[in-house]
Parts: sequence; structure tokens; C-alpha cells
Amino acid sequence: MNREQMRKALREATVAAFDDAIGSLAGERLYAVALTTDDGAMSPGLCVTTVEHYEAKRSEADAADVLASPGYDAYLRWDTAEWRDELAGWEHFEPISEALPEESDDADGWFEEHIDALTAALAHLRAERAEALAGVTLFVSVTDSDETEAIENRSARALNPPELTERFLRRYES
Repeated sequence: MNREQMRKALREATVAAFDDAIGSLAGERLYAVALTTDDGAMSPGLCVTTVEHYEAKRSEADAADVLASPGYDAYLRWDTAEWRDELAGWEHFEPISEALPEESDDADGWFEEHIDALTAALAHLRAERAEALAGVTLFVSVTDSDETEAIENRSARALNPPELTERFLRRYES
């Protein structure tokens, strides 16, 4: 699979996984969607979360008396590991993930190219599913990376209207 084929497959997988995930929400209100990868750019995946899921996690955290910890509420709201569906529709991304190791070592700048491809896939998703994504924050995240916040912020700026972008960029402020 060449890189352009990979980008096309990523766009298609993102829409298909989103459609599967949205079908399972049963009336829950979506507020964020992210494409994630690891620091080696080897495994793209879709994550989605809802207001109801966040509120339930927040209630659990409140009962455990951990909400007072600085930044914990933002962690519950914005860290994809705490979301309703982490790696939703994995079967759509699996062929891409299997092809990535062949592609990832062949040129400098692969990681940035991969992040750009994930951002483009989310832009395509927003265009294709505009009505379902009205008021929903989109961004790209990277697990276990020192660059995660910068990548999330850069992608959020590229993918969201100003009101969503500004709220997202202020997510760690008290």
C-alpha cells in the first residue's frame, strides 16, 4: 500500500468506524472524537465519547474523592483512555495498521506525515458527517508521547470552529 492509498484507506476507515460508533450511542450526546496513534505511528484508531459517559466517570471520581486533584476533571473529559469508546471500529483500521510497519521506516518525517494524514482524515469526517459533528470537538492524539499536547492543540486548531477550539485549548486551565 503506497502512502496515497494509505491516506485514502484512513479516510474511509475513519468514516466507517465513526458510523459504527455513532450507531451504538443510543441517544447519548457526542462531544468529542479523536484519532489516536502511538509514538511510533504504527496504529491509528478512532475514539469517541459522550456527555453521559463523562458525567458517569465524573460521578465515580467524585465518590472516590479524586476530583479535587488538579487537572483530574480535564483528564476525564479529554484523555481518550477515559472515553466511552477507545479504538472504536478497530476492524476498519486493522488493515492500515498491518501495512504501516512497512511504510513507517522508509523516510524521515514519517511521524509528521502520519499525524497530517490523521488530521486530514478527521477533516474529511467533519465534511462527510457535518450534521452529526456539529458542536463536537475533533483532534488527533498520541499515546505516551511528550508531543501529545502540542499535536492535540495543532490538530484541534485545524479541525474545529473557533468556539470549540478555544474551549479545547483552555482544557487544562483551572
